[in-house]
Amino acid sequence: MKQLLNLLLDLFAWALNAVKRLLVIVFEKFLNINIFEKGIVINTLLAFAAVILPVARYYIFEQYFFINNPVAHYLIGIVLIMLATVYLPGFASMLVRIALNLMYCAGVVYLQIAHEISKAPYEITAGYYLNIAVPLIYIVLATASGLGYRKA
Repeated sequence: MKQLLNLLLDLFAWALNAVKRLLVIVFEKFLNINIFEKGIVINTLLAFAAVILPVARYYIFEQYFFINNPVAHYLIGIVLIMLATVYLPGFASMLVRIALNLMYCAGVVYLQIAHEISKAPYEITAGYYLNIAVPLIYIVLATASGLGYRKA
């Protein structure tokens, strides 16, 4: 029994050490990218908040019900593409980043203009504005990164 416990402790220590090494490698890679790409990585936290937060609410039966963003899954895909292209500098990746974020912004704005968030009367919450701000921040940072750190 003691050998099994020691084996489990050694296995746990090895796994913990492997995770620690992986986190150190990821942090060192983060330190080596330019400041605008760091901003893109940090903006990912805001993007996940934008996915989670409700975009509207409506009042019925003496309480508020919240409506989630119906296009939030696209923002998750945009986050993955933004993170994957951190290490792919160039004009083409900048254009892809900007185009995807512009399409998402247009989709979110269209939801409100066409009253497609809900058929019930609703009011917009802060999550809606965050769903617009995050792609705009991505666009600014991608443009600055693409134009500011071009390779000659």
